[in-house]
Amino acid sequence: MTQENQKDESLASIVFENLKELLKAKNAAHESMFKFHWKKLPPFNLIWPQVDFLRIIRLMGEIEKHAEEQKVFIKKNLSKATEKELPFFKAIPDYLDALVVSCRALTEIAQFKQDKLEKKEGRSVFSFSKLLKSYENAQDQLVRKGAFVQVHWMEIN
Repeated sequence: MTQENQKDESLASIVFENLKELLKAKNAAHESMFKFHWKKLPPFNLIWPQVDFLRIIRLMGEIEKHAEEQKVFIKKNLSKATEKELPFFKAIPDYLDALVVSCRALTEIAQFKQDKLEKKEGRSVFSFSKLLKSYENAQDQLVRKGAFVQVHWMEIN
């Protein structure tokens, strides 16, 4: 649904649905990168397609762009929000910033793995470990910020 077609829904519901879609896309990329390890081993890797790291990198860029657009949308429409919705809207920019940081960290991991596939760089295991730790911290921050958004969403409903 586009934001213009949702006139009958509240601003908070529109934003919440948009956040869910952004997170679904981000989580799909996460799952693709870190789950189903057995599918990446022979002979299973001959049956299931491999992870497309370039597509993940592009998707993370799209999510970042949409997160910024969402912040602009909220800022433009904040005057239409009810008093009850304001705490929810005030929690969202921090959440979107955490989402962008998480997307960038996942992008770095995907780029590392793509470089390995293309044998571009002799990057070390230690640098990959740092990337994973950075992503883990970004995910922790995203979960914490998401908890605030969820609490304020529950207060509205």
